[in-house]
Amino acid sequence: MEKVKRGLRAFWEDTKRAIFFLGKPNEQLTDRWKFRRQLIFGGYRLSVAMIVFGAVTFLWDTQVSNTLIVSGTSMISIILSAYVAGATIEDRGKREP
Repeated sequence: MEKVKRGLRAFWEDTKRAIFFLGKPNEQLTDRWKFRRQLIFGGYRLSVAMIVFGAVTFLWDTQVSNTLIVSGTSMISIILSAYVAGATIEDRGKREP
């Protein structure tokens, strides 16, 4: 029974990582920026998928397509802004005056 629980727990962790584009299963992330980059790239992938799906379905349902495209581009803008702001804040403490 314990073996089944461990297997289900490992399956659940691998599934979460795959759904959120967090890299290879069971990969240890010690570098904070590596983890952040994986989250950012996952967000970009989701945003691009939304834009592409919205463009493909534009002829059938324009309202949904418009919403997907606007949401995808907004997500890209927010992700890029947050990434640059986070890098700037972290880098600011490393510079000498």
